[in-house]
Amino acid sequence: MSNTTTFVYTMRGTGKQGAWSRYLFPFSVDAFAQLGNDLYVRHGDEISQVSEFAVGDDVGGSTIPFGGTVWWNYLDFGTPSVTKMMEGFDIVSSGTPSISIGYDQRNLAAFTDPYTVDPDTLPGGVIPFPMAAPTFSLRVDFAPGQRWSLQQVSLSFFDMGNGP
Repeated sequence: MSNTTTFVYTMRGTGKQGAWSRYLFPFSVDAFAQLGNDLYVRHGDEISQVSEFAVGDDVGGSTIPFGGTVWWNYLDFGTPSVTKMMEGFDIVSSGTPSISIGYDQRNLAAFTDPYTVDPDTLPGGVIPFPMAAPTFSLRVDFAPGQRWSLQQVSLSFFDMGNGP
């Protein structure tokens, strides 16, 4: 049996805000242990320390680079069940991001092709990305082997339910 997927709930501040994260390890996780603020993972005969600065997993003497994904499930962005027109987006991040937009919540594979953008698109205006759907799912993928962060994504919409 392979135990490579781990779900972690992280609380920020005084416990008022939290979020789930999903980690996919390139090895089967046998156990976790915490010492102070450090988290350790046992996998087979190896023990690895989890680090926010890591850009790869050391497995069997070699490093396997990993990327990151931030993914919002389908959101209405306005009046439920009404088709919206997305005009475009802006992103503020670091690393090498690519954007994909899901447009059919009945088909979880219905996403646009990934569109690689500059990590900070605020200067110069909204990046045009026109598409129409009642709900949208935003996925931001970051290239493996480099540090990344996501500070903000803004989507621009026109709600077509309130007239032309």
